Amino acid sequence: MKRIFVSLVFIATVFCFASCNKDKVYQQRHEFDSYTWERLTDEKTITFSDIMIEDTNAVYDVWVTLRHTPYINENKVKFLLKITTPEGITRESTHTVKLKDRYNEKWIGDAAGDLIDVEERCRSFVEFPIKGSYTITLTNMGTYTKTVGIMDMGIKIIKSNLDGYNNAK
Repeated sequence: MKRIFVSLVFIATVFCFASCNKDKVYQQRHEFDSYTWERLTDEKTITFSDIMIEDTNAVYDVWVTLRHTPYINENKVKFLLKITTPEGITRESTHTVKLKDRYNEKWIGDAAGDLIDVEERCRSFVEFPIKGSYTITLTNMGTYTKTVGIMDMGIKIIKSNLDGYNNAK
């Protein structure tokens, strides 16, 4: 009887984790050498390529993830986000991810020792009108020539909550 109970709990856990990730389409991170993101050199742009979109009827949320140390030289990270279609059409927007609260006293995000993780939705209900491979680039637009203390930055694309989409129309 105990074996059956343990087996059922295991199966339920697997289904729970599988359902949590069923809407995730893409996730990738870029690590920075020396924890530094340049602004004025070739390293100012991070490229995430081969983002395969199959369902053109769905809408998606684009999230930016970043990990930094408490010694970062910015209170926010500003960047240009470009989405390029398989046909080469590019849409761009500027975003700012705050790293500290409104009083610039406490870090926003999940902290574990000297690592602080932040996730922020930058674009909601994005339509990808063509099936195929998309590219997303992030270009540093920070205040300083170097953002020091940033460990990695990434992109996560998930299918949007359609209830929110229908209410936003």
